[in-house]
Amino acid sequence: MAKTDKPNWNGCPVRYAAGIFGDKWCFILLRDTLLRGKRSYSEFLDAGEGISTNILASRLVRLEEAGMLIRKIDPRKGSRVCYFPTQKARALLPAFLGMVVWAIEFDEETEAPDGFAAGFLENPTGTVARISAQIDQINRDILGDAADAL
Repeated sequence: MAKTDKPNWNGCPVRYAAGIFGDKWCFILLRDTLLRGKRSYSEFLDAGEGISTNILASRLVRLEEAGMLIRKIDPRKGSRVCYFPTQKARALLPAFLGMVVWAIEFDEETEAPDGFAAGFLENPTGTVARISAQIDQINRDILGDAADAL
């Protein structure tokens, strides 16, 4: 049987994005690091999504290799590894928050906080800045001054 060439994934922005976080588990892990403050393997595993350990491990590696997460030893407990969102991942905040607004409109069972959509639509830059500051604080709580290097 003849081997067919794989398609060229370069150039198309949708394919590029889908190649990084198009998998539902990668997307959920990015949500958890950006919006829910999760950093450790056990926090991801206990998030209630039902991810298996092998899938969690492989998706964390995939996101790290894609430059979306940085893996560091937790200085508070040397046996724990934490994953921190990079600037590349943080640049997704406006898109993630836009998807939350979209879900609020179309998902009758959304778990989004009341007033979130109106607040984001009224001041998207301020909302992104507020969440970005929360990410910085979580990182500082774990890494101290070393968080500034992320």
